[in-house]
Amino acid sequence: MTIGEMEPGMAETKKPKDVQSDRRSEFTPSELDEFTHKELCILYEETSSHIVFAKTQQWRTFGATLVIFAVMLGVAKFVSHEHDFLQFLIAAIILITLTAISVLVIYQFWQHTEQQKLAVIAFHLSSLFRKIRGYKHKREASIHRYLLLAFMIIGLIMAAIIVYMGMLRSLYGN
Repeated sequence: MTIGEMEPGMAETKKPKDVQSDRRSEFTPSELDEFTHKELCILYEETSSHIVFAKTQQWRTFGATLVIFAVMLGVAKFVSHEHDFLQFLIAAIILITLTAISVLVIYQFWQHTEQQKLAVIAFHLSSLFRKIRGYKHKREASIHRYLLLAFMIIGLIMAAIIVYMGMLRSLYGN
């Protein structure tokens, strides 16, 4: 059931207390004409989907890199113990780690840019929209985003070290 399908009074019982108490205060609607308002709503939705896409790609990059590391370790352990090949794999670990970290950071910057676009769009929408959107403070959201990025980077570095140590063990024995 959507809000438009609800009977009058149904939505009021499910509103958060802050919104019910603010009902007394005046919310200012968007001053945009109907077409511009629709354009901004479409742009807002598109920008939000870009953020979700970038977050998904970040996690996929992280996961794919870990899978690549596992495959490389398996190859080093079970397929070839040749010195030159293992040296190549060790160099590949470093290159893959640096590339993955760079991609994670690029996706993070992209999300930041998209967040800035959302803020500009929200500025032109109603005060109620801005109030609801502002429940999570920007600084708090940024801290969460960058903590997750730091955990991903630390995870990749730790995995690379583990794979590197496993390769050294295969290269030089126990």
